[in-house]
Amino acid sequence: MLVSIFDGYNFSFSGIRLDSNSKIVYALQRAKSSRKQAQVPRIPTSLNHLAAMPSAFNLRDEKLRTSKVRHVTFNLRKEHLHFNRSLFKKLRHALNFSLRTKLILLTTFIVTATMAYVMYVSTIRELHERGDAVESQMGRIARNIASMQLVENQSWKTYQNYITQLMPINEDIVYIAIYDERNWLRAHTLNPALVELPSNDLPERTRAKIVQRLDKGLVAAESRDDLKTLRVNIQSGDRVLGSVHVGFSLVEINDEQSARLWRNLGMALVLMCFFNVIAVALSRRLSRPLERLSGAMNAIAKGDPERKVAVEGKDEIAQLARNFNQMVEGLRERKLIEQMGREMSAAFELGQVAEIVRSSLAKAIRAPHVQLYVRSNRETGTFYEITDSTQPSRVALDKGSIDFVRKDVNGFSIEKAPGSIQDALVGVEASASDIVLPMLVKKRLFGFVVFGREGNPGDVDERKSVFAATLAGQAAIALENALLSNEVRKKEKLQRELDIAHEVQQKLLPETMPRLDGFQFDAICLPAHDIGGDYFDFFAIDTHKLGVVVADVSGKGTSAAFYMAELKGMMSSLAFLHESPKKVLCEVNRQLHSNADRTVFATILYGVLDSKKRTFTFVRAGHDPLLHIREGGKCLAITPSGIGVGLESGKLFRGSLQEHQVRIKKGEALLLYTDGITESMNGAREEFGEARLLATIAQNGCREPRAMRDYVLQALSAFSDGARQHDDLTMVAICCS
Repeated sequence: MLVSIFDGYNFSFSGIRLDSNSKIVYALQRAKSSRKQAQVPRIPTSLNHLAAMPSAFNLRDEKLRTSKVRHVTFNLRKEHLHFNRSLFKKLRHALNFSLRTKLILLTTFIVTATMAYVMYVSTIRELHERGDAVESQMGRIARNIASMQLVENQSWKTYQNYITQLMPINEDIVYIAIYDERNWLRAHTLNPALVELPSNDLPERTRAKIVQRLDKGLVAAESRDDLKTLRVNIQSGDRVLGSVHVGFSLVEINDEQSARLWRNLGMALVLMCFFNVIAVALSRRLSRPLERLSGAMNAIAKGDPERKVAVEGKDEIAQLARNFNQMVEGLRERKLIEQMGREMSAAFELGQVAEIVRSSLAKAIRAPHVQLYVRSNRETGTFYEITDSTQPSRVALDKGSIDFVRKDVNGFSIEKAPGSIQDALVGVEASASDIVLPMLVKKRLFGFVVFGREGNPGDVDERKSVFAATLAGQAAIALENALLSNEVRKKEKLQRELDIAHEVQQKLLPETMPRLDGFQFDAICLPAHDIGGDYFDFFAIDTHKLGVVVADVSGKGTSAAFYMAELKGMMSSLAFLHESPKKVLCEVNRQLHSNADRTVFATILYGVLDSKKRTFTFVRAGHDPLLHIREGGKCLAITPSGIGVGLESGKLFRGSLQEHQVRIKKGEALLLYTDGITESMNGAREEFGEARLLATIAQNGCREPRAMRDYVLQALSAFSDGARQHDDLTMVAICCS
């Protein structure tokens, strides 16, 4: 197989000067086994991309005839897009064919695609392995030549002699070129068995020029896969002294690949014809009963619901025919189910849905009466009747009875039920022949239906029972959705009320920080839920005294918020009546103990800040300690004795309460907080703790109140690492400026 190039040339040792007055012809030809057959040109190579070089392609008819495979490949590529577009149209048109035709086409396509894929893969894999073997051999040859390392002694003639002797031994080598470190061609050889020359007496420089052009890959695009070049550097240590270029032919492998593909295509056509005959026979056997079934379906679609299909044999198609006949009998039942679904989709109230379920079941199974019982969320094992009565009947079932009802999905008669179920249904207005049908949601017993039957009570129609079970399952979902809808509405109403309560509670807290000469304040209260029991407040007793309180009511949610509001009212009235913090809390304890639930108590830290004396006199009723933060970050936790407010009537509380005074210097600060800070947890259920709080404050020192609050909150956020807040969080920061 040959590649011809027609170019003008004019040579000099230092370079190439192209001239249109002279021509040379050389070609890469097919390597035959005998190497003696006539050389037939293949596809011309183009050198048009060289600057200022006029060139022309002269293709003989022989070239086109010997390149059929290449041209077929090109035509397939050119029409590939058109083929893909038309393929979809043909497949869509095939959908209008009969089932028999589709089976034939599908079988033929699967067999053809499978055989073509297997043969194609096996052929390509083998030829790729051969190509890799040739490339590996050429790589060894190039490395052997490069390893001679004679260029330091300027032994280019030795290289020339070696490659000249090497060329006849390797029939796949097209050329060998050796360049020095300046990329000058020093030694070369050209295989005359693979290169078509105008004569065998070409000058050495002409042969060198041909080798250089081949080494640059100046061949036509169709022939680039037939010539491959390997390059290996000639090195002495880290120095590159030149390079060895070996060009070898893959023409035989490529031609063999094309030949095998055509041969495999012929084999695939033969197999396709063979399997097509088998597909026709099988399709007739399979499609005949299906065609009868299709005719019956068309008749039903046209208004003939009594049309049935004759059942022949015991195979899957015969079973399909029997199922079709049963489907025809269930058309009326399906209409009832659809009607029931449409009516229930438009109903949202539980009473409306229950009435639709009762009427649908009564109509479907001709029951004289139907009763619905659903599970109570408050009482375990209790089911109540959905009725308009103000006092609906209730049925209590133990675990064994619930399991019995749940497992018998098609229902059972009361007279055949266990004694525990009969005793539980005594209050139900039903006879012994009535049927109990479970309503299941996610395999759990959501409720059950009790209905009477017409005709002989002893006769149980299995088909009717299955149909009733289907209706009961649909009814269970509708009733559960109605109940969930009611619960959602209740929760939304409760959430609105909680939002209002949250707004009210936030208004009970100070909206702005107080002003007192020489002091700065900041505070925050973050409830764990919408509303909480933490509380802080400020009371301007006179121009230089300010009452400060932080409290934590036991419990969470609405009850804690209620007592928090009550506690605020007490503190707001008593803080101005008594100058002593101890007297204030003693009076708060007396009132709270007499009015509140004995299980409710509060921890309080209350003190009076004097701006003239720079003192803070406080009492601690079971609350967290007061933190006195001095200059340099040294932190002191002050914990005077005292029990919670509301736990005892008065004497014990008054005796345990100790009043303490702290002197505050310039640059020092106080921190009042609730246990929501120290008891904050991370994902591992580890508490933040008082030690971490003291370390956080010591690390950051005394700053402005807002800065103190922020770095405590940042430390809590980093510690919890996204864990949910489980308790109310409150703190008040006071800095002496």
